Amino acid sequence: MREEQVCAAEALRPVQGGGAPAVAFFDIDGTLIYHDPERLRQERESRAAGKQVEWSEEPVRPAVARAIDRMRANGHYAFVCTGRPVSILPAPIRQITFDGVIAEAGAYIELGDAVIREAHIPFDLLVETARRFVGAGIDVDMESNVHNIELYPSGAPRMFPGAEVVRTIDEFYARANGLGIAKFCTHGATHEQLAPIMPFISKHYTACDLQHGTTEFSMIGFDKGAGIAAVLERLGHGRERTFAFGDSENDLSMAPAVETFVAMGNALPGVKARADYVTDDAAHDGVATGLAHFGLIWQQRCVGNPGRAEGKSPLEKHR
Repeated sequence: MREEQVCAAEALRPVQGGGAPAVAFFDIDGTLIYHDPERLRQERESRAAGKQVEWSEEPVRPAVARAIDRMRANGHYAFVCTGRPVSILPAPIRQITFDGVIAEAGAYIELGDAVIREAHIPFDLLVETARRFVGAGIDVDMESNVHNIELYPSGAPRMFPGAEVVRTIDEFYARANGLGIAKFCTHGATHEQLAPIMPFISKHYTACDLQHGTTEFSMIGFDKGAGIAAVLERLGHGRERTFAFGDSENDLSMAPAVETFVAMGNALPGVKARADYVTDDAAHDGVATGLAHFGLIWQQRCVGNPGRAEGKSPLEKHR
C-alpha cells in the first residue's frame, strides 16, 4: 500500500455573506446520479443470460448540477466521495467542477490537482483473493484507476466499457501486476454463493451492500469516512459545517466524519436510520433539496439557468 502527500493546505475561500465555508461530500450512484432499479434489473438478467449489455450511465439531473455550482459560487467546497475508481467516473460527473475527489472508497484522494492518497491491495493478497473467487466460480470486478479487470470465470461478457475481461487466474496474474487495484465488486452474487470465501475475505476487506445486487469489498482501514478526515485535515477545516450525502452501506462511514449526514430518499433503511436528515430521492433532485434545506444554496437559484461556477474541474483529466 502506498500513500502520498504532495500538496500544502489551501487557504479557505471566503463565503458569500461572511462566515466559515461549509464542506460537502457527495456519493455518486444513487445520490448525484439516479439509477432506475427496473433498468438495472433488466440489464442484470440480460447479462446473466449471456447477452452483451454494458453498463449505461445516467445523466446528472440539471438541478443537481446547478446546485453544486451554486454552493461553490457561494464559497463552499464540494467533493465527490465514491467507491468508483477514477477510471470509471461518469462523464456527467467530470463535467461538473468539484474541489476534489475521494475515490475507491477512500483509497484514493485528490485535492485540487494533487494526489494526497493512493493505496493499493498488496499484489500477493490480490492474487490469493482472485484465486478464491475463481475457485468459487464467482465473477468479480477488480477496480483500478487505470482500468478495471473483470475476472469472469463464468464466461459472462464485459460489463463496463474499457474494462479488460479475463477468465483464469493465470490471465489475471499477467494483466493485474502493476495495475494498482484498490477494491473490487460483485454484481448479482448471492450471500449463499459468497459464504464459502467470506472467512478469508472478512480478514482483509470490508463488504458493503451498494443496492441492486452489487457488493463492494474495500481494504480494511480505508473507507469514505477516513478519506473525508484526510481532506478536512488538509484543508485545515474542523468537523463543524461539514455535510455528506449518500444512500448505501459504504456511505455509513461518512456519518461520524461529518457534522451532518444526509440520506437520500432512496437510501437503504439502515442508512436512513443513521442520518441526521433525509432528503428527497435522487430521481427528484434530493441533493439540491438538501443543500437548500441547510442554507448552502437558495432554492430559487436551483431553477432557471444561473450559470456555472468558474474554474475547470480537476476531474476533467480523467476523461
